[in-house]
Amino acid sequence: MKGIISGIKRMEIHDGAGLRTTVFFKGCPLRCIWCHNPESLSPAPQIAFFEAKCCGCGSCKLVCPEEAADGGVDFSKCSQCLQCAQVCPTGALTIYGQEYEADELAELLMQDAVFFETSGGGVTLSGGECLMQPDFAVELAQKLRQKGISVDVDTCGFLARSALERILPYTDEFLYDLKAIDAQVHRKCTGQDNTVILENLKFLLQHGCKVEIRYPLVVGFNDGECQKIGQFLQDLKFTGKIKVLQYHSFAKSRYTALGIPDSLPDTETTFEDVANAVEILKAYGLNAVNGITED
Repeated sequence: MKGIISGIKRMEIHDGAGLRTTVFFKGCPLRCIWCHNPESLSPAPQIAFFEAKCCGCGSCKLVCPEEAADGGVDFSKCSQCLQCAQVCPTGALTIYGQEYEADELAELLMQDAVFFETSGGGVTLSGGECLMQPDFAVELAQKLRQKGISVDVDTCGFLARSALERILPYTDEFLYDLKAIDAQVHRKCTGQDNTVILENLKFLLQHGCKVEIRYPLVVGFNDGECQKIGQFLQDLKFTGKIKVLQYHSFAKSRYTALGIPDSLPDTETTFEDVANAVEILKAYGLNAVNGITED
């Protein structure tokens, strides 16, 4: 079984309990306008060009069959053959998307086992949407659990119920995105309806799964959903944590590097905006926390 991974991040403290290693899977079914992992949207490996790292050596030009690389990348010509990144000496040309076998990746992640043991942490499968590669995600989770490693699944919830059913036995906690309750708002912000997302959340809660809700707050876009989210979770008698995340535009340079349109909203979500949303959610009896400080 093989999967395509856009990156691995170690020593994470916001992706579940303890110190965690987060594995970012390639591919996502949503197109959130505020996406901060654009390198994980496409399911296929991609070239990215970071101009500040380029030394102008011309190595890329020598190997590019489409003449698309020459101290930069003409993405209108680029076939994503990846040859330029393989010869780039400075990392200015980078490949997002590496293929792993499940055994290979599990062994790599086991190198961090000592940190998991001492902190109560583990591995978090993220993305993109990790369950867009359900066979690989399930096999990897199973192998990690067999080795005694905690596994969390970070999901947008827009996926087939069968994927959740299959990975559920190997998951300690689901980190579940809840971006909007209103279907029109959700469609405007993500490109998709949210009916499946809400139903899948109900399914997890009905089956007694540990779930942390994540509400990315983007002022001017989904901040009007705060009360609706509060009411929805109150009606479900949700007792887990709901974390309000502050929108930022730190990923802007990666949109440029990937040669894809920058969809990031030109808006600011302040610390005070997040704190206010937390108080609104607490008024519904929810265990709401600030995703910046987790107070």
